[in-house]
Amino acid sequence: MKEKFIVLLSSALIVSALGFMFAAAPKNEPLKIGYVNSATILNQLPDAQAAQRKLDALMKAWSDTVDQMSKEYQGKVDAYTKQSAMMTTQAKEQAQNEINQLQQQILAYRQEKVGQGGELDQTREKLLKPIRDRVYSVIAQVARSQRMQFVFDKSDQAAVLLYADPDYDLTYKVLDILTRQGN
Repeated sequence: MKEKFIVLLSSALIVSALGFMFAAAPKNEPLKIGYVNSATILNQLPDAQAAQRKLDALMKAWSDTVDQMSKEYQGKVDAYTKQSAMMTTQAKEQAQNEINQLQQQILAYRQEKVGQGGELDQTREKLLKPIRDRVYSVIAQVARSQRMQFVFDKSDQAAVLLYADPDYDLTYKVLDILTRQGN
């Protein structure tokens, strides 16, 4: 509900801003707005695909480690459950402490690797920032050559536009330049 409100508020602000800019634009020069689909660009750009493969490989390795740690944890819990009736109070406490420690290690590992600001976020930023910078540069280049005043991102993940005329879609022009630069 809160996310819908934010999207509607953002859309209203954009429409209002465009209305003001449209009114303030010189009468002899119409306002030109274009859009790109950044998800399409990143999905088709070989550099971004390679970066995603690296991130997927890291995630797989971390997932395998968590799975192994979870099996070990579950084994200790099962062993404790079976043997607790025959254990001394001191042995029970020691076993419970080991189980709790292992659980904390699993949580700490997950947080370190995939938590907010964790190794995944840092690696993603390191791999994708140069690609994003290059894409933004080419978007600006295409926008200037097409005499666009504004270019919005119309990706599947963050639809900023409610309607977009396909005549103004710059996605494939940007992708064309990026692929020619890569060869």
